[in-house]
Amino acid sequence: MNFRFQIGKATEASCELLQRAGGQINLMKLVKLLYLLDRLSLDRRNIPVVGGDYLSMRNGPVTSEVLDLLNSGRLFGEADTRWEQCVSDRRDHDIKLEKMPAREQLSDTELKLIDELWAQHGGKDQWQLVEWCHTHCGEWTPLARGCAPIAVERIGQALGKPPALVQKLAREAAELNLLDEIFAAA
Repeated sequence: MNFRFQIGKATEASCELLQRAGGQINLMKLVKLLYLLDRLSLDRRNIPVVGGDYLSMRNGPVTSEVLDLLNSGRLFGEADTRWEQCVSDRRDHDIKLEKMPAREQLSDTELKLIDELWAQHGGKDQWQLVEWCHTHCGEWTPLARGCAPIAVERIGQALGKPPALVQKLAREAAELNLLDEIFAAA
């Protein structure tokens, strides 16, 4: 079970990272940074910033929905269009910040996590981040091709969380997803 993907937070967090990168960033670097942001948040707060379906891929862990946004410029059926307004379409292997969105969904705590993440990893290129993830993300499964899902419980285990807290992560993800469905239908 994973926490539901939050496109608003993904857009705001991506734009914060793009701004710190001088307005342009390599796609793989952004994908890794957003995954590591969620991992850091799970470690510190037991809840991700962006959420979504995490996958093991050849170049390390990723968030499926972030890849979809970067590859197609939007998520099918998604009403929130701020990504399209704020982030350029991919050009070669980079994207650019078109405009900074108003901060409506990221909390001050999440912004501090972005600052901490950038201080630790912002100077790395995409291949250094791939290597870092291969070495430090125990939840990642090495693959030659394709992908394999990474459940939030596995991330919790890799972070050294006790079994009771790992189970609590899964329960909270299920409960929050149910609440999101209820309020989305209302």
